[in-house]
Amino acid sequence: MTRRTGTRRPLQMDADGRPVRPALTRDHIIRTALALLDREGVDGLSMRKLGTELSVNPMAFYHHLPNKAALFDGVVEAVYDEYATAVDACSGDTTGWRNRLEGMTRLFRDTLRRHPHVLLVVATRPSYAPSLMAFSDRTIGELIEPGRTERDVLAMINALRAFTIGHLLAEIAQPIGGPTSPDPPLDERHPHLSRAVASGYDPDSDYEWTLQSMLDGFERRPRPPT
Repeated sequence: MTRRTGTRRPLQMDADGRPVRPALTRDHIIRTALALLDREGVDGLSMRKLGTELSVNPMAFYHHLPNKAALFDGVVEAVYDEYATAVDACSGDTTGWRNRLEGMTRLFRDTLRRHPHVLLVVATRPSYAPSLMAFSDRTIGELIEPGRTERDVLAMINALRAFTIGHLLAEIAQPIGGPTSPDPPLDERHPHLSRAVASGYDPDSDYEWTLQSMLDGFERRPRPPT
């Protein structure tokens, strides 16, 4: 995956043509950092670059985000908030735990695909933001049905989340250390592998097949009581 580059977003202007800078809030800093990550990747994000993007001295936002770890946590929170907003917008379109969970999982994948450079950050930094905790609690309550406990629902959500992130890491994540070598040739020494890949790689088809298989398993095999 090639890195995308770009220039800073121009400042808004007032009626007299003077630049108007948005208030330097935590949300504005995080949204700007997310946009910078989307454009230039993790290697392109530094406090100095973020300060340039915001047209402020980097020291100005340490009050809101004391270090880079806090900044990454904020970015993860923003991505999950985007996902939660999409789920809430579609909450009335489906009924039944399976349809709801299936739709939510697809929305999670869609959200992460919009932010490929942030995928590894989301994969390695769990979020305990209050907004996400409230969303998760509400979701678990909505997916409970007779014979299925809160623990069961959380296990299903975690399994689908891990599967989705892992599938996307293979599909769209930029390899650490630069591009990988070309695919090795397959010949008679690899008969099974050759036939397996002969039809090509379709990530959407593979994802959907595995998603349905996991949902089938959840439906047919309830967790034993503990």
